[in-house]
Amino acid sequence: MRADLIRKLIVGDNPLAPIFRVLSEEIWSVGSFGAHASARTLDDYLTENEHSASAFERELWDIYADLYRRIEEPQVPEERVAQVLSLPAFTLVVFDGLSLREAPAVVKTIVEAGREAATTYAIAPVPSETAEFAKRSFGVSGPSQLGTAPRDYACRYVKRDDWVPDFAADELKRVIWVLYPDNAFNLDSQAVNYGQHVIPPIQRILAAIVRSEPVLPLIVTSDHGYIWQGGSTAWAVGEEEARLLASHFKAGRSTDDATAELAYSEKVWLSGTRAAARGRFAWGGVVKGATRLFKHGGVSLMESLVPWVEVSQ
Repeated sequence: MRADLIRKLIVGDNPLAPIFRVLSEEIWSVGSFGAHASARTLDDYLTENEHSASAFERELWDIYADLYRRIEEPQVPEERVAQVLSLPAFTLVVFDGLSLREAPAVVKTIVEAGREAATTYAIAPVPSETAEFAKRSFGVSGPSQLGTAPRDYACRYVKRDDWVPDFAADELKRVIWVLYPDNAFNLDSQAVNYGQHVIPPIQRILAAIVRSEPVLPLIVTSDHGYIWQGGSTAWAVGEEEARLLASHFKAGRSTDDATAELAYSEKVWLSGTRAAARGRFAWGGVVKGATRLFKHGGVSLMESLVPWVEVSQ
């Protein structure tokens, strides 16, 4: 790892800022996305850069594992969304499962619609799951319950990629929860093609929103990211610890039934009986099938650092 980055991690007040810059400018960059999009090789964009992201995070784990505790601080992930929800007018778009991988596609869509976008990151609550985000941000159990949120939001729950915004002119606090890209990861009948099932629906829905003259500021973010378990992106773990992790997490990345024995593993975030797997360690059998490659709920850079894209004019 570069000496300048190590210095920033140690000396700086916020080690996540330089980490985000590496992820967004050197790995999941606009240039990389644009080149692969033009060549119609977005599946390669996913696999190549995911290996780079995994290798980068493993280096961080080895030299500065305490950064995970910065991600897990409970007060951090709530601030950005809460600030938007307190505004008198806004459009907040939450794409379910959107990650830093897809941020260049978001920016590209906004720019092509004639707007400017400022990009940074937010931190998904731990465990990095939809229910946790919905509870903390809106006081509801899930996105389908947004209409019961105890505030005067105009909420839309979008399940189709041909959805057209239908807000009234006096609806100034707009919350749009989009089921993409997460629903693409649950396809049972076919392999998930990143360039076909993930990117196009995001861009179609977002283009419709931006071109509908949304209430500004327009914020595009996510409830959680995900890790991709294909290729050699998972990290080896000792046999005994693999058994311990597998007994609690099985094929998932979080559990509500954790036992005290997990407290002795540095690879686990634990709070009472709730636990989430840290890093990208592998346990259990060989991952089979495309839909088993996409996982969330744990604590890793690609699950916990999510896009925060703002259009203000």
